[in-house]
Amino acid sequence: MSFSTHVKNEILSCEITDECCLHAFAYGMLLFSRAFSFFDVSLLTEQEAIAEKYEQILKSVCKVSPEVNKSDAGKIKVEVVTAADREKVMDTFGYDKKSKISRLNWSNFAGECCKQAFLKGAFLTCGTVNDPNKGYHLEFVVPYLNLSKDLKLFITDYDELDITPKSVVRNSNYVVYFKDSEAIEDLLTVMGAYNSSLELMGVKMYKDMRNNVNRKLNFENANLDKTIDASSRQINAIEHIKNTVGLSYLSGDLEELARIRLENPDMSLRELGDALTAPISRSGVNHRLKKICTIAEEIK
Repeated sequence: MSFSTHVKNEILSCEITDECCLHAFAYGMLLFSRAFSFFDVSLLTEQEAIAEKYEQILKSVCKVSPEVNKSDAGKIKVEVVTAADREKVMDTFGYDKKSKISRLNWSNFAGECCKQAFLKGAFLTCGTVNDPNKGYHLEFVVPYLNLSKDLKLFITDYDELDITPKSVVRNSNYVVYFKDSEAIEDLLTVMGAYNSSLELMGVKMYKDMRNNVNRKLNFENANLDKTIDASSRQINAIEHIKNTVGLSYLSGDLEELARIRLENPDMSLRELGDALTAPISRSGVNHRLKKICTIAEEIK
């Protein structure tokens, strides 16, 4: 099951009891089902639960009985067949034959609670959301430009949300979308998909933690590479001195450090300092090794 289907199933599991909210929910489903007019009121979907909910609200809210057909390919079509029933549906939501059907009829919202129900219905029929493991993206695919603008305005002005969607045209459709993870979390929460919102938060926390660990490992690996390179240069310098003029050419404190470095190529600067007869600091070791490398260069 996809994450988007999981979200929709969670929304469907939320019971809507208030009559005004059920009306707004039905309006959201029908308006964004891609076929909402005096000529065609229908839904085409592969999800049986959504088809059943669409059929149910037509019966309970609009008082019409749709026809339901399933193709061999698994597509389910729920359709209001007669013109009289389609007129009844359109009248339920305040549209007459002179109305601009591709616009939002704001009179269908009695209060803020109705707006929440409307968003649920709209998402069920035209919304999708990516698996957060693959990326953050939630969208509503709308067939009409003006309706997409109305949806953007609806979401932007919704008091329970402080988010602003973006929009783009894709394959002659108008896509209202979000890519910000926090905006998607808020929208899922408002639509009643609480568990899905928590799942997204969990994935986000895991990603952040993994990225922090990777950054730390990369930093440590980079430091390790630098240490190995420095050790290699130091050993090469000491070997050159040994093979040309001998390590006794160095002063006592430099000779002792050179011999310890040759015998312990993996030691850190701090460990080298502690291994000396008279221990010195990490910076003191680094200073002496630089002097040894300079002497090796001068001998060359």
